[in-house]
Amino acid sequence: MSFLLPASPQAVSNGKKKVALKPGHGLMDWVRFKSKIRPSQPRRITQQELGLHNKLGDVWTAINGAVYDITTYVDYHPGGAEELMRGAGIDSTDLFNEVHKWVNFQNMLKEFLVGYLVQQPKTTILKVPGQTSLTVPGSGSQTSLTVPHKKPIVTGPLLPPAPKFSYDSYQTERCFTLIVYGKIAMSNKIRRSFFYGTISKKAIRVFIHCLDRNFLLDLQLFAEFQKFEIRNSNLKFELVIHKQQEKLWPSEGTHLSNSKTTYSEKFNNLESFEVCCTENVIVTHDSRLLTFKFLNDFYAIPPLGSHVFVQNPDKNSLIDKKPYTVYDVIDQSTFQLLVKQYEEGVMSTYMCSLQSNQTVKMQGFDHFIDLNTLHKNNNIVVLAAGTGITPFYRIMKELSANKLFKDHTCSLMFYNKTQEDILVKDQLKELQDKIVKLDINHILSQESWSGLTGRIELLHLKRFSSESLFLICGPKLFMEKSVAVLLEKGVSKSNMIEFNG
Repeated sequence: MSFLLPASPQAVSNGKKKVALKPGHGLMDWVRFKSKIRPSQPRRITQQELGLHNKLGDVWTAINGAVYDITTYVDYHPGGAEELMRGAGIDSTDLFNEVHKWVNFQNMLKEFLVGYLVQQPKTTILKVPGQTSLTVPGSGSQTSLTVPHKKPIVTGPLLPPAPKFSYDSYQTERCFTLIVYGKIAMSNKIRRSFFYGTISKKAIRVFIHCLDRNFLLDLQLFAEFQKFEIRNSNLKFELVIHKQQEKLWPSEGTHLSNSKTTYSEKFNNLESFEVCCTENVIVTHDSRLLTFKFLNDFYAIPPLGSHVFVQNPDKNSLIDKKPYTVYDVIDQSTFQLLVKQYEEGVMSTYMCSLQSNQTVKMQGFDHFIDLNTLHKNNNIVVLAAGTGITPFYRIMKELSANKLFKDHTCSLMFYNKTQEDILVKDQLKELQDKIVKLDINHILSQESWSGLTGRIELLHLKRFSSESLFLICGPKLFMEKSVAVLLEKGVSKSNMIEFNG
């Protein structure tokens, strides 16, 4: 989807549907045009008023609570009017965030800000046992009735599932250990936890992530500590605090109001943090392996398959931030990103030019991969193209270290243009030496050699059972073609996992 995406080289490269724009309606033409517009005074906009502006010639949309008049932008939209009209007269935040939440829409549309979306109170009917109904005051007239002593039954959103974590602690004179247990159904054999947050000398605020839940630990410690260590087993997460003085504390300290709270995976408050680039290594002619160290007492073991969102330092750019999959985690202080440089890519050029000790602003982390899903199928086939290898390298490292996968077979079908385009070839070979049942196959599309050639096709996947679990990541066109080939092979959609972003 290209909803609200400005025309740019990055937009062209990802294979999204584009239409031919009229002469004089490119990105720079839009920038020049909007620079002549004088913004109006923002006002309060209701959902009802927003809904009136939903046709060509009169198009408003709302993103993150801000309402914009995008009528004139229709002719500049590279995805065409039909695509843009999907957000006409509605709150299009979800449409926008689906694939383009890194676009700086505030800068792109600031001259066309109409106002801010407000919620109108609605009249709600509460069903009361032994009573016909009770009208709760809304925006108009109201009726006041006496309510029986029984509490009314109010329909609303379902409550989240019961918490799946428990907390405990113990101490010796040298250490204080904080423990979080993941209470997971026995059908889930793998209970690997991940965490991120700040750990300073006297304060801890971390999220422990296990399967589909986040557990917040937020407390002021009784005293400052010397150092800490993380012990992360299949059953529990331990944060071991080494005291400065060898004596018992009255308690671990004071838990703040939201401490020991469980959140569902839809809890998408991305944590903001700063990192320092410690190493920038050339991997191939157009890719770099970047190593980063967390700053300001921030630490993390990011969830498998999660992204960091790199902030664009240029506040005037139309690209606000860009997601990158975490390629590898060295320890709780250090992680790596594998970045491909595009000739005119704004963010990839910035990333690949980073110098040693340069500071970068980021946010994270957005989602995860449940290893239990992989464990349920003994045959795993990875279909990757280019930098689509990034989420799988870390997954395969986990498989090699976890005894629960000793009977699993894993096959990698890695698609690239030429041999010099193959990323992390040596690292993959090292993994193959550790995982006896790891089979690696390289397929090239623009070079003749003794191995497989061409683009993904049914013939390449003939030897795999249609009951295998297929993991797919790469450019959009590669992923679409892979799914089509798998469906032709008779593979169920339930046996496919697609990694986007």
